[in-house]
Amino acid sequence: MRNVLLLLIVLPIFSSAQNSSDTTLDSLLTVFKTQKELQQATTAKEIGVYYKKNSQYYNAIEYHLMARTIYSKLTTENQQKKRTAMALCDLSIGANYYLIGDHKKSMEYYFKAYKVIPENLDLLLNIATLFNSQKNLEKSFYYLNLAEKVAQKTNTNLDKIWNKKSDVYFSKKDSVNGFNALKKSIEFSIKEHDLEQLAITYTNYGDLLPDSKEKIDLYLKSKAIWDRYQPDNLLAISNNISIANFYRTIVDQPKMLLENGLTKNEAINKAEGILLDQILKCKKINHKGQNLQYSLECLSYVYELKNDYKKANDYFKECAVLYDSLNSIDTKNKILNVESSFKIGEKDKEIELNQKIIEQEKKQKWYYIFGIGLLAIIGGLLLYQNQNRKKTNTKLQLLNSELDQANKIKIRFFSILNHDLRKPVANLIHFLHLQKESPELLDEESKKRMQNQTIAGAENLLSSMEDILLWSKDQMENFKPQPKLIEVSQLFNDNKKAFSDYQSITFEYLNSENIVLFTDENYLKTILRNLTSNAINVLKQTQNPTIIWQAWHENNHNYLSITDNGSGATSEEFKALYDDSQVMGIKTGLGLHLIRDLAKAIDCKITVKTALEEGTTFTLELP
Repeated sequence: MRNVLLLLIVLPIFSSAQNSSDTTLDSLLTVFKTQKELQQATTAKEIGVYYKKNSQYYNAIEYHLMARTIYSKLTTENQQKKRTAMALCDLSIGANYYLIGDHKKSMEYYFKAYKVIPENLDLLLNIATLFNSQKNLEKSFYYLNLAEKVAQKTNTNLDKIWNKKSDVYFSKKDSVNGFNALKKSIEFSIKEHDLEQLAITYTNYGDLLPDSKEKIDLYLKSKAIWDRYQPDNLLAISNNISIANFYRTIVDQPKMLLENGLTKNEAINKAEGILLDQILKCKKINHKGQNLQYSLECLSYVYELKNDYKKANDYFKECAVLYDSLNSIDTKNKILNVESSFKIGEKDKEIELNQKIIEQEKKQKWYYIFGIGLLAIIGGLLLYQNQNRKKTNTKLQLLNSELDQANKIKIRFFSILNHDLRKPVANLIHFLHLQKESPELLDEESKKRMQNQTIAGAENLLSSMEDILLWSKDQMENFKPQPKLIEVSQLFNDNKKAFSDYQSITFEYLNSENIVLFTDENYLKTILRNLTSNAINVLKQTQNPTIIWQAWHENNHNYLSITDNGSGATSEEFKALYDDSQVMGIKTGLGLHLIRDLAKAIDCKITVKTALEEGTTFTLELP
């Protein structure tokens, strides 16, 4: 009850401060342009603070860097005061880089500041936080202890220290000391009227409790503070993520749903809405840290609860990529190297002083400058020459690759013409010769039937030519397949028409699942026709010849298969399907070579099952 009363008393102060900050940005920017250097530095820092409060971290960095540059150029007798002002700018720049998620740059600026202001409380707390985020608990606790010694001198900011210590305790699995530290943090926050830290501690406390009314009440207390103070602050976003995760985890807890007046679907929808909003906020301010990572992870679980597995998978992949970038061993080592470099630098101060004395000699300085400049020019020329050579080689490799691809396309095109058109034309010529040389062998009924078959064959031949010409045009223009959605039923109908004149063979087309594929239509049509043509060829001496095409879906893959009841073959006869070195003959057409090349182009895997006197089955596996 005491916490609630304090919250109601102090909140208007923060609301008023925020509104005042919003109204003064334009005036700050206007004044900045008319001020002298020292005043400009102070105003630039104020603008940087404003941008940080509004989660515009890159703008904040820009103005703090501007302030640092102004301080560095000032001429003053009090050099320590000048260095301190620059160090405070470094501290602010490091804090903004941490909020963006660039921990390496953050640590670099922190230790620049640490050389000058080693007893700055905010700096020590920030360094401890960064090490804790990298799971380096020993280093984190070391800097927290330094911060506590500083805070005890003024008896202020102890709430922040105890809150940070609780994080380390819980990372060490020491929950007893962790909860005690949180209680002390809340006690000091109320005593010091530090609402921002109080909101942070409420969130941290709630994160550690099991699902309960007390847990969500703590989150909502924190939210009430942030909504009036800084709703777009990263810590406010973190608290909102915790609220969303709470709604997600209670969906299977009827008692918790009842206590919160929610149905299962309402809880899921609440979690989804909050998480989408937090992801949008993170991306708007270009934040790529743990808040964005955790939002993506939680949202993937929400979509899993909604049975939207595609979205769940997409968000989880994005989360995994971000996690790897934040927690790579390389990143952690770089951060440790920054601290190590600082300590080494402290030990080498005497050497640096001696070097400064030597550098004061003008002649030697100009010799160094001249030599370095000459080396830089030579190095630049060599680098420029090397880059030009690399660009030229890259262009040549690209041209060679395109030329090689063009040659392959031409070979494939002429092979298709040979394989897909030669057979229908041969049938047509055979009929015309028969009609011309031995017309007496045909009675009226047979003649009419063969004429109809010839007309149908010619029409199908024209359709095949149109398909091949269209396909060849696409190949010559793009050199790659053009995938789109295709219904297998349409593919089967086209294939049925193409081979309608083979009435002595029984064709079956099975597609009970109405499969739809995403691939290149012309490539796949050509594969189907070639496989069908090959099957027809092996059935010439077979009684009751039968060809069966079948389509089905299994284990997230689509499958097409063709089965014939021919005499079968040996595995050696299908070697061309797997061996690129096999030579194709112009007389017999492309056959298996064509099937192999086209299947490879559309990521189609082909397997063959055959045995002598038992027939053959080709299976196409497509994504």
